Amino acid sequence: MTKPAFQPWTKLLSSQDGRGAVGCLVSLVILGVMIVVGLRMGPHYYSHKSLESDVAIEVSRAGAHYHNDETLMSNLITLGRKNEIRLKQENIKIDRFAGKILVTIRYEIPVDLIFLDHLIKFEVKANSIVGTL
Repeated sequence: MTKPAFQPWTKLLSSQDGRGAVGCLVSLVILGVMIVVGLRMGPHYYSHKSLESDVAIEVSRAGAHYHNDETLMSNLITLGRKNEIRLKQENIKIDRFAGKILVTIRYEIPVDLIFLDHLIKFEVKANSIVGTL
């Protein structure tokens, strides 16, 4: 006796032995891990990008208005606080030479990823010409 050329879809599904369900579960677990990592790390990257743009504006303002290092340092720490980043004076390096201000900010943020702790390292660089144009 020959098999019919067309088999009902229920017969096709029953012959898969659960392999599709396992693949689906693995995909859901991977998707869940990606969502958790994104929700835990995303706000820190957003704060970093916001700080980056604020520092560039503040450094150009400091160059145009001849701010000294102490004023610039306090303004940068205030910007960090505004962006919910704890900056200390040790994190900020201000260099002045050849009519330029160069600012480098390095900081680390610990992130709890449920099963492990991760340390994200950030760096912000900005420069400006001293004086008005």
